[in-house]
Amino acid sequence: MAFILLSQTLRRFLSGPQYDYEANETRHGKVETISRDAQGQFISGGLTGIVELLSDGTVIKSPFPDAEMENHILDIAKEASIYDRVGPHERLWVYQIAQAVSLLHHNGIIHYDIKPRNFLLDATLNIKTINFSGSSLDGSKPASGEGTRFYLPRHWRDPPTVATDLFALGSTLYEVFQGTSPYEEIPSDQVEECFKRKEFPNVSTIPYRQIIKQCWLSQVDSAEHVQVFMRDIICSELNADYIPHLDGLDIARVDVGLSCFEVSIESYGRRVV
Repeated sequence: MAFILLSQTLRRFLSGPQYDYEANETRHGKVETISRDAQGQFISGGLTGIVELLSDGTVIKSPFPDAEMENHILDIAKEASIYDRVGPHERLWVYQIAQAVSLLHHNGIIHYDIKPRNFLLDATLNIKTINFSGSSLDGSKPASGEGTRFYLPRHWRDPPTVATDLFALGSTLYEVFQGTSPYEEIPSDQVEECFKRKEFPNVSTIPYRQIIKQCWLSQVDSAEHVQVFMRDIICSELNADYIPHLDGLDIARVDVGLSCFEVSIESYGRRVV
C-alpha cells in the first residue's frame, strides 16, 4: 500500500485551526510550544503519534505535531499497511501472543517493540496487537526500539531481527506471569549488564519457564517454536475434548490488528482502517 503525501496538503494541515505553534528563546535555549485541540480522550502517546478514544468507542492515532511530523505520517501509513497485510487472524488464548509474533514474522514484519503494553485486551478479553509505526516492514529501517528489559544485548547499530523480537517475547511472557518486568527492582544500566552476562531473573515458578529462558538465550529460532511449546503444555492440561479444537480455536477467538480501532490520518484527505 503506497501513500503519497503532497506538500500543499501538509502545509494546509499545519496551518489549520487544530494546531498552534510558538517558539521562544529563553536563557536555557529555544522552547517550542505546540497546542493541539483534543479529538477525544487521551490514551497514550509516543515518538510518532497521539492515541485518543472517541465518544463512539473508536480509537484513532494522529501524527505527533513536531518538526518530524511528515516522517510520523509516513510511519503511521506504514503501520496501517501492516494492519492491512496481516488482516484478521484467530488464535487461542494463552499462546496468542506467541502466535501473533509468529504471524508478523511470516509477513515480513519485525515489531521491534514487543512488550505487554503493545498487547491490548478488547471488550471480550481478546488480545489486539498494536503499535507498528516503529516496526520494520520488509527490511525497512525501524523508527523505534525495545526498552532495556526487552532488549537483546547487541551493537546499537545492529538492525532488528527475529532474534531480537524473540528476546522481547521472553521478557513479555515473564511479565505476563510475574506482574513485573524483568529486574524491575534494579536500575536499567545494571539490567543491561546482567543481560550481557546472560544472567536472568528466576523463572522456576513460571509454567513456561523453559521457553522463556530459551528466548532470552536465543535458543529458539522462531515464534512458531514458542507457540508449539506452549500448545503442548496446554494440550497436556486441558480436557481431551478441547485438544482437537486448538487449530479451530473454539476456546477463544481474537484478531490481530485493530478491527474496532482506526488509524486515522484524516487531515491528509484519507482514512486508513
